[in-house]
Amino acid sequence: IYIMNDLINKGYVFLKSVISLEKIDQKNNIINKFFINNNIQAHLNKREDSITEHFYVNNTFNQLNSFVKQQHYYLPVIDNRSSHDRIIDKGMIDIFNVHRLIPYINELIDVNIVLDILNKLTQKEWKLQRINLHIYNNVNNTNNYHYDNFEETIKCTVYLHDIKELNEGPLSFIEGTHKNKHFSNKQIKHFYGNAGDIFLSYQQGFHRKLPQKNSINYILVFNFINKK
Repeated sequence: IYIMNDLINKGYVFLKSVISLEKIDQKNNIINKFFINNNIQAHLNKREDSITEHFYVNNTFNQLNSFVKQQHYYLPVIDNRSSHDRIIDKGMIDIFNVHRLIPYINELIDVNIVLDILNKLTQKEWKLQRINLHIYNNVNNTNNYHYDNFEETIKCTVYLHDIKELNEGPLSFIEGTHKNKHFSNKQIKHFYGNAGDIFLSYQQGFHRKLPQKNSINYILVFNFINKK
């Protein structure tokens, strides 16, 4: 609980070795099989949106042109950031509501335990909004530091691969900016970790994923919002 209080005071907490490497490897294998069995790369290579019985591949960003539309679409959406001249995050694939495509991936964490901890720490009621899988393939122009101001959100990010060096694109957070947007460089923190580590953070604080060079990594993101 003392460590978890950093979430309130600093805006983040980084928890090491929460999930076993065996479970992480199992889920990574399932993800890779899903891509192969469903020929996802062929869908991503198209110059138009691609829709199947089970998912929608957003290549044009015309119909589903906001994260709100993508998260509420009746099918899970595979958002292709390499398409239609998008510059930021080119090389990233963002799969909305991935638990509806890849069985049991949501079981990597116990959502009820996370909710119980968040409710007690913040004295507020939270709910799970969506689960996203982010695949970063040599993304060398990531979004700069930014913060979300449309709703109070806490993200629970699970590292599915090791990220141990700067050029592997660690997560970064500017400490305390969930409360005060004025900061100094010493508040900038980078989070190197191993598969199975978990990063909890307020999205009202300045955050980003740093650029990569010659690396691929997956992260699974559970988005919690204030019930209000």
